[in-house]
Amino acid sequence: MRVLAFGAHPDDIEFQVGGTLAKYAARGDEIYMAVVTNGNIGSFRMSKEEIAATRKKEAQNSADLIGAKLIWMNFEDEFLFDTRESRLKFIDTVRIVRPDIIFGPVPYRDYNPDHDITGYLVFIARVNAVIKLIETEHPPTEKVTPFFYYSTLGAINFVPEYYIDITKEFETKKKMFLTHDSQQGDWCRDAFGISYMESLEAESRIFAAQAGTPGCSYAEGFQICKGWPTIAGAYKLLP
Repeated sequence: MRVLAFGAHPDDIEFQVGGTLAKYAARGDEIYMAVVTNGNIGSFRMSKEEIAATRKKEAQNSADLIGAKLIWMNFEDEFLFDTRESRLKFIDTVRIVRPDIIFGPVPYRDYNPDHDITGYLVFIARVNAVIKLIETEHPPTEKVTPFFYYSTLGAINFVPEYYIDITKEFETKKKMFLTHDSQQGDWCRDAFGISYMESLEAESRIFAAQAGTPGCSYAEGFQICKGWPTIAGAYKLLP
């Protein structure tokens, strides 16, 4: 199976769906991690060029941990918009991967505009990727792919419909997230005064508690995109 995850920024994928991707990878599925923006404002100490180059290396190191393929879309951090260019790039990314399942942020429910617009552009691309007269570098897909939303930060305005037990994969999830070393110390504390790793662990424990599965200590939560066309049995594609 081919699994495509979109993240607005380097480290978003790891935070919200890293354990699920590790579970897919362990069973032999093909994993693609599409990072939409280059993270070029994520530092108080480096230049835009320096932090963007650093974050690309960190994203590649994370993908390598589970044998995933990195797609670096290279839009400017915090200035992602719904434009002809962005729509075509998202459509072509879906066409490159030809996924069986897509993960991405829920549109217009999070604190960050890049998250919101990424979710909306994926919502558009999953349908437009099949349309022959929308021309991109790669040919149209044969079907509309099921799209699952992952959580907002802190699960604010987000109630999961499906839970994936990632207890066995949690250490891998942490290792993937910690490859983004530039964000663990200076940036998160300078900008927001928080520890993202503490937030990651807390959110994973909350979802595990909600799931109520015996032996589940950590979980990730998802909603299915209910926009047309709904795809019967799509939940069976979850690991």
